[in-house]
Amino acid sequence: MLVGGLFLVGQYITDEFSSLQILHWVPTFLIPLFGILGVFLGNTKALKKTSSVLCLITVMHWCVHDWKPKKIADHKQRPITFMHWTVEELDEARAQMTLEAVSGFETDFLCLVNINTVLRLPWKEQLDELPFQRVQWPFLFASRWPMTCEIVLRENHTDEHPLNIARGSIEHPDGAITFVALDCPSDPRLPRMATSRRIQESLGPCVADVVFGDFNCPRNAASMQQAFPNHTHAFDQAGNGPVMTWPARFPILHLDHLLSSDQWTCVEYSTYRPEVGDHLPQRAQLIRATP
Repeated sequence: MLVGGLFLVGQYITDEFSSLQILHWVPTFLIPLFGILGVFLGNTKALKKTSSVLCLITVMHWCVHDWKPKKIADHKQRPITFMHWTVEELDEARAQMTLEAVSGFETDFLCLVNINTVLRLPWKEQLDELPFQRVQWPFLFASRWPMTCEIVLRENHTDEHPLNIARGSIEHPDGAITFVALDCPSDPRLPRMATSRRIQESLGPCVADVVFGDFNCPRNAASMQQAFPNHTHAFDQAGNGPVMTWPARFPILHLDHLLSSDQWTCVEYSTYRPEVGDHLPQRAQLIRATP
């Protein structure tokens, strides 16, 4: 109980005070890095033993927390596949390569963030598997079923801390699916709790079925839990192994996330490596939860 409370306090502090946010990533890469260096470069037996213990603790943490198999009950429903990809494309050549990669994805719903739609790229033709498409800068949405969407908050990159939020609804045959898409500030100096409060002010109590986006904070961050207290991370239901999304060439941080309400269950969560873009795309397969 005490450990859990201290963990929550630590989450809040590292989200509230920007200078401490790097502590979120310590278990991810600093401990194994220093441990491996100590094992191979240490001059004393004590240092090597200490480093070996640190490495062992980190590996055990990953095995228990990230690598544990998620038990998903057998289901007869056909999952609905959601994909989200923050691409940050700034020129037509890279944007075209991204669209070529996207055309090979098997998904029912797609959200691209920051692809340069100002260039009037032929994205409609290249995404013809998803006939219902909509551009709401900086988001590009494509769906297998009709949909509606609106921008809740739009700020361009001339703002000091841009935050973009969209929400919409997919007209699925089995019932409407509501969603929220986020593109959060990337400035590491900005406290994530401040962003969380801005999200809450823009959306109010969020009851969307699915929430996805570039949160620019780690999984289970207190800021994410504050903004969406009634949603569950797809990884926690069906992920396995360290799922990192940034940077694309050598991902070490999990910045992109997908959450679902208690009306949905994730049966698969993973990332792709298309070798283009700045982030890795995340993919989740969801089914409606049954009583």
